[in-house]
Amino acid sequence: MEKSEEAILVAEDVRSSRHALVSMLKKQGFTKIYEAENGQQALDILRSQRIDLVLLDIMMPEIDGLAVLKTMKADTGLRLVPVIMITAIDDMDSAVECIEMGAEDYLIKPFNPVMLRARITASLEKKRLRDIEKEYLRMYDSATGLPNRRYFTQRLTEQLHRSQRHPSLFAVLAVRIGKYPAIFETLGRKTGDRYILERAGQLKQILPDDAVIARTGEQTFGVIFFDLPSPAEGNAAAKAISETLASPVYLEGREFTGNIQVGVAYNDPPYSNAETMLRDAGLAAGQVDIRGGFKIFDDTIHQAAMRRLELEPALRQALENNQLIIHYQPIVSLENGKIKGYEALVRWQHPEKGIIMPDEFIRLAEETGLIIPLGTWVIHEVCRQAACWQQDGSRGNHLTISVNVSAHQFIEPAFLSVIQSALQKSGIHSNCISLELTETALIENSQQVTEVLDELRRIKVRTSLDDFGTGYCSLNYLHRYPFDTLKIDQCFVRHIDSNRRNQAIVSSTIELAHRLGMQVVAEGIETEAEMETLKQLNCEYGQGWFYGQPALS
Repeated sequence: MEKSEEAILVAEDVRSSRHALVSMLKKQGFTKIYEAENGQQALDILRSQRIDLVLLDIMMPEIDGLAVLKTMKADTGLRLVPVIMITAIDDMDSAVECIEMGAEDYLIKPFNPVMLRARITASLEKKRLRDIEKEYLRMYDSATGLPNRRYFTQRLTEQLHRSQRHPSLFAVLAVRIGKYPAIFETLGRKTGDRYILERAGQLKQILPDDAVIARTGEQTFGVIFFDLPSPAEGNAAAKAISETLASPVYLEGREFTGNIQVGVAYNDPPYSNAETMLRDAGLAAGQVDIRGGFKIFDDTIHQAAMRRLELEPALRQALENNQLIIHYQPIVSLENGKIKGYEALVRWQHPEKGIIMPDEFIRLAEETGLIIPLGTWVIHEVCRQAACWQQDGSRGNHLTISVNVSAHQFIEPAFLSVIQSALQKSGIHSNCISLELTETALIENSQQVTEVLDELRRIKVRTSLDDFGTGYCSLNYLHRYPFDTLKIDQCFVRHIDSNRRNQAIVSSTIELAHRLGMQVVAEGIETEAEMETLKQLNCEYGQGWFYGQPALS
């Protein structure tokens, strides 16, 4: 008889039956046989030895076979070990119950050697096939120890098929981890892997035991929540993930606080494809504000994605074919009504769609990397226009033009060189330009931003913090970064003449900015009453439709 290397555990409390079974196994070529006379011994052996198959008696003292089987199926290290139940002819109901609990098969006493061999061979073959499948499907991410995208989509496919037979609500979440690309590029793979591992640990701690989590992208985790009572529970989980992972991570003596964007896709209406459902969750995550939070996928998100897909090649052509134009909106002194400067606002003059506003294409430019050449063109064009105004004297010689700068552009290694080149080529003084930065860049790239701001101050290029009040920890930014100007977001300016709460917020903000040596510009002024209120609050400058809409030079 050919010898078999598989290890078999025989758990049977009746000594004569156990010895008879062991004798049969040895005659059939099995040499690694362990014996247990009760359920506790069986579990002890299972936890200390590698066992390939268990022959488990249903009726045993202390812990019976049903309890042993239940314990095995609850243990991640034992649940895949095949179990053949041993039962008497009068206890078939228990045998059927064991099969429903996950047992591979059952044998009836007294044992038939031929039947015993057939059942054991079949069970071991199933185990070998499962092991091969496990190795194929369960490919893990080396940095986090989590399953990868392939495993995730396999589990999601299984869930989609299961939900067709037994309908239930479940959700797929795409959890996008901010800061990772910057850490990877500046501090290296080792630190980047440690950062993503820390975030994975935070995520696993707050997930239920039956949730599936995998690393589905370089900076993205995928999560499946099963059997949700309602979308409200899935939304609450997404919110909890966003808030928990927003907490800082400390590595190498540094604090890292990246934004967390969570997208949610529900199987309502049902999906037929796992990749599509995961894609939609990712699209929803991409629509979350850079400061973090969560968003639920709907058809409008897909339509917007398709529109961006259509616009991307057209935007590349726009850069090549000079379809971009700049409108200028005046920035006015509230004290005397004179124009202090202008804000440069880029527009896309599409040959078929007409004027496309930046809300529709700036994010696309950032996602595709086109923001770098686009931003470079804007800076050079603004400097050229400023030089023209100085030469013809039509708008005075002391105007400042404000330019919005993307966070992606601001931390680009060549950014300072672009500024210096534009200034030299145009011949204007550096203080004629003011670079406007939103809190997005400050949240994501605090160290790099500080270095660039210091260098800009050294070469006397002015800087502004734009849209103040719409992000997190804004007051902290005022203390940390050397901005020359603070721009109060229009949401606080609108109806400020009648909104006492906004008056209080703006008043304290202006006072703090002045103490820190900054000038203040109020955005979005639309009425004389708003202008007068801001003037009484000692705001120096304002812009908005009250003074004029953006227009070509």
